[in-house]
Amino acid sequence: MLKQENLAANFCGLLAQKGYKDQANEFKILGQEKNGTLLASWISKEIESNQDISMIGSYNAKEKSFEIVYKFSSRQNIIQASINVSRSLLLYVIKEQICTDNCETDESSDIKYVYRAFLAELKNKDEAPKELLETARSKQVLAQFLWYKQQRNSQDRFLLMIHEECIFLYTLVLKRNPTSNEENWYYDKTSIKIETIVKNFIWCQWESKIQSLFYIHLKQTTRISLEKEEDDKVISPTLSAFQFHDDLPTETVLNIPLNLPKMPMSSKISEYEDDTIPLRIHDSTLNLIIVTDDDFGIFICHYYLYQPIKQQEENQSSVGDVHFAYSVTMVHCSLVVHCIIPGIAWEKAKLMKPTFTLIDEYMLVFQADLFINLLDIGLEHEPCGHIVAEPFTRQPVTHLVPCFNSISYDSATLDLISLQIPKNHLIDTFKNDTSIDNRINILHYFLVHKNDFDIFAELLNIIMEQPLNLDTVSLLKEALVGGTYSTLKKGLSQDALALLKLLPLTTANTTKPIQAKVFDLTVGLSHEFLHNTPMMLLSPQQRLSPYRQDIWTRLHDRLQENKDCKKRFCCDQVTEKLMYSLACYQPEALSRCTTPQTPSSSNQIMMSELSSINSFSSSKRTQNDMLPFIEFETCTASKQEHVISVNLRELSMHLVKHSVKQITGFRWLKDYEPTAPSFVHAVSTKYVTAQLEISRLLCVLVCRAAGIDSRIETDRGFHLIDKLSMPQRYLLFLMLERYVLSVESMSFPLPQGFSSFFTYLGFKSLEFEQFIEYSQRHVFELQIDVMKIIINDIKDTDEGIARKLTLLALLPRTRARRLLNNWNHPISLRIRSMEHATNVLSGNSAGRSMSLSSSRNSNSIDIDIDSNIEIGKECYEDIIISQTGNVSSYQSPYLNTLLELLTGKCSLNEIDFNLLIEATQATMEYDKNN
Repeated sequence: MLKQENLAANFCGLLAQKGYKDQANEFKILGQEKNGTLLASWISKEIESNQDISMIGSYNAKEKSFEIVYKFSSRQNIIQASINVSRSLLLYVIKEQICTDNCETDESSDIKYVYRAFLAELKNKDEAPKELLETARSKQVLAQFLWYKQQRNSQDRFLLMIHEECIFLYTLVLKRNPTSNEENWYYDKTSIKIETIVKNFIWCQWESKIQSLFYIHLKQTTRISLEKEEDDKVISPTLSAFQFHDDLPTETVLNIPLNLPKMPMSSKISEYEDDTIPLRIHDSTLNLIIVTDDDFGIFICHYYLYQPIKQQEENQSSVGDVHFAYSVTMVHCSLVVHCIIPGIAWEKAKLMKPTFTLIDEYMLVFQADLFINLLDIGLEHEPCGHIVAEPFTRQPVTHLVPCFNSISYDSATLDLISLQIPKNHLIDTFKNDTSIDNRINILHYFLVHKNDFDIFAELLNIIMEQPLNLDTVSLLKEALVGGTYSTLKKGLSQDALALLKLLPLTTANTTKPIQAKVFDLTVGLSHEFLHNTPMMLLSPQQRLSPYRQDIWTRLHDRLQENKDCKKRFCCDQVTEKLMYSLACYQPEALSRCTTPQTPSSSNQIMMSELSSINSFSSSKRTQNDMLPFIEFETCTASKQEHVISVNLRELSMHLVKHSVKQITGFRWLKDYEPTAPSFVHAVSTKYVTAQLEISRLLCVLVCRAAGIDSRIETDRGFHLIDKLSMPQRYLLFLMLERYVLSVESMSFPLPQGFSSFFTYLGFKSLEFEQFIEYSQRHVFELQIDVMKIIINDIKDTDEGIARKLTLLALLPRTRARRLLNNWNHPISLRIRSMEHATNVLSGNSAGRSMSLSSSRNSNSIDIDIDSNIEIGKECYEDIIISQTGNVSSYQSPYLNTLLELLTGKCSLNEIDFNLLIEATQATMEYDKNN
């Protein structure tokens, strides 16, 4: 929103290039035509006569040209003008000041203004302008030419609008001058046709882009009952619209009843601001603006001031304060956005003139010294990401008028100002704001609408400055959902884009009011849904030309699409499924090597899709997005594949269910079962792939925010953690803990190898008691690769042995056995020998006890190994106690176990003598040395 240039300076420079030497001052914008041409007036001081005269010129921004259109003989107060397509006729309105009786002697007398409208021929200099009204009007008068899509030299039409009186449609017949060799056209003064198209309106606006006239008139409401017939008739304001065509009659295409907080009342003396862009007739009692776009639709913007009925008695200084409020009606999605800003001083509030304009996929509402609001207008999805921010500059600006796309001019100084919101301004808002809703919407803006992951990386650094903040997880959730939606949207075909309405878009609650602080003011935004909006428009079948496409047919089609809007897929559906499946999840039990699979084609398809998702995800990786750990898991059936498969299944079922169109019509069609689009499964696969990519990218950025950049670090995995200092480890753990919580709560897959890396990081960062508590609550996954490192890292001291036994007691049976086999310590031999002896004495062979496929005694075996570990811990405690007492009286329980086996009735082939002897010798030697 930086000042770029000044319109008046540009006009003077272009006039000087054409050899214009007279001094030009007091430039004023008079209007804008359909092609973007600006009409401007100025006061020129002639060098020869030293007299001030008024002039009108046209400025073409695309060609950077400025031409003199009309020259007056004296100084005139021109407030508005319009030129026809062929640039042969000019309409202009003059506002004159008339004094009442005794106004020259009495300064307190009222000054009256009158309006006069004229039609001038530009190519016939000798012809005097024709005054269109016999008597000047005290009510506001404006005039506007209609522009044809195809240039027609036979006739021209223009509107003459008189406030609270009527709107005339003039039709002029143009004739060519036979005496002139050039294209010289004039209008036939004897064949002017005048038609009254509107009577007694209170507000109107001309939209040159779509050649439509909007006006508000008072309409009597329909009586519901016969009671109180003697009461006065109730009237309500109604917004209507005329659509003008080149070859068809004018048609009324819109009728919307308005709910205005204050009914506009006519008065003998009205105050007019003479707004020319957009061209509006209105007084100070009704501030309403229509913003249109061929693709977006129609937006009804209304702002007003009011004072609450009950003033705050505690704060007497607020008695003079008022509430500023505005509403934006988004017709295409049947929604009204309300905004209320309380506590504005009356002296400032009465001068407020906010700007409403479309910037990309947002409606910008700007008040120079108070606020900036970016309203998500919902082109491809429902409006949900409204942003409240401070103004980029607090310099005094009278009123910004949009003129060229995102360029506006200050109505007082004619300074050209860009309305594009700087990215740094939104980043600062994100950093300084405390509203979680506003911060989520800023993330939504950069991820979904701008697809700017570089800015997202900056925002993530701001989030991670306070990783323990309660809003951190919510912001990371929005990053996951919004980033996935944005990534998927880029790779979808045109046919598959319709399914975007069924996919998760944001974590924000679209029905929840938003509140944010701007300086000392509280800005509140809320939604209100409209009903039966399609009934307020003409359907294409009701139009004069049913097959002609324009803004109204597109608006009606969009309303019909939004009427049948389906429910978006919610990640909670997957979370609920995973609550049960992950409770039973064991990598050894889900191993492809040991778990039999039904030889069906569906399983083969699922496995091929999972492998293709992982391969596609890995193929897109570069050196810049490498993770600080090795993306590999020793488990043959990883948790990542399990989460991906559940997401894929649930999303496919949701898309199939809601993408099938219901058949209505003939009875014989009811037997037909409609099928879902063929690309449903492809969209589901791409979405799950995008989930994995965004989850991985977020992990990379979180690690970088903690100061761990894999592009710089030479070590990876466990070696990297060992190299970090204790503060670095703890900071990285805090950030990754929030990352894990957000990913798992949204049922997103984690990168391969992350679980072991995070577990080892927690072991190195936390106290052992905290680490055990995290493990018991399944925050850490004690996989075999990380457990080998942890067991080897713990020293075989008295405390270390107790810790190892505590960790082994948390592990599944097979994993604990594998670790006991690798632990070269007498305690390990004791536990293994006691388990072997228990199996032999209970009748279970050693071979069957080691088999994972044995399900008959799986529960008893689990109890045996857990109880043996507990017995090993008790025996270890007995040894420690015996060290302080009489060691000679201590008898090893393992020697007793060996004697029980030798004297018991068991087969000698089932006894592992080497294990028992080695365990007995090691126990006796360990007892002797300790």
